[in-house]
Parts: sequence; structure tokens; C-alpha cells
Amino acid sequence: MHEIYSAVKSALQGYADRGIFQNFSALTPNESNAEFRFHWLTEKPFYIRLNTDKCELELKNVLPSIPFRSFMDKDFRGFLSSRCNKSIPAHRRLDNERFVFQCKNRQGNVSVIIGFNSDDAEDAAKTSINLLHEIFNNFLAEGPYQNYMVEVFNVPEE
Repeated sequence: MHEIYSAVKSALQGYADRGIFQNFSALTPNESNAEFRFHWLTEKPFYIRLNTDKCELELKNVLPSIPFRSFMDKDFRGFLSSRCNKSIPAHRRLDNERFVFQCKNRQGNVSVIIGFNSDDAEDAAKTSINLLHEIFNNFLAEGPYQNYMVEVFNVPEE
């Protein structure tokens, strides 16, 4: 358990140390259920929850205010599965042979869960950050969701 927690925290701390995101903190009730908080891409903080017992990382409420089974909810689920396609360059592709990706929508808040083997904890953390980047730069910015970004994340309209 400690090795998984340390690997994930170290990988995320590396992004913070390089200035990729700010205000990184580990909100750790215990090492089996840790939560990490940081600011990046928007004014709102992001949260990554680690469950070492299940070997899962959760990009918690990464897309708020999305009604279940709405067009955007369905579109995001399609986007998530499309990121595993072999036509995506390897450095941007989600490795669905090493990781299990699930999308959940609870009370209009979309989260992504990444399941991993204990030996892959560091890479799972890196994958979560890469996925977050893909969500904002490909799904939202390049898709039809500019108004959503402005309304929910207070991103400039330009």
C-alpha cells in the first residue's frame, strides 16, 4: 500500500515541481484512501483520489454539471473509449491493456476511474494527468463545448 501511495504522490509532485500545476497538496486521511489537489488549466482545483486497496485513481468530478445520459455525457464516454484506439499516436493513446478506464456520472458530476496493477501506480498517475490534458485540450477546446468551458470553468471566450 505504501509503495503505491508513494509512487502516485511522487509522480504528481514531479508535475508540481516542474511548474506544470500549482498548489499541489496531498489530502491524506490514510494511505489507502488519499486525495490529491492541484490547480491547472482552470481556476477551479482538480482532485485525484487514490484507492490503494482497489488500485484505482479517480479524476474526481472532472466535468461538473453534465446531466446523466445527456449528449455531452454520451459524447465524453465515446471520447474516452476513442482515446484507446490504435490510430492515436502511442504517446497520446490510453493503454487499455495496462489500465482499465471507467466513466461515472454521479449527480451530474463526471469522474474517470483508472484501474491499474500495483506495479503501474506511477504510470497510472502520469496517465491521469495526460488524460486530464486531453480532456481539456481535445474534448472541450476542440469540440463543441467552448460555452461549457466559459460557463463552468470561467475560461475566457477567446
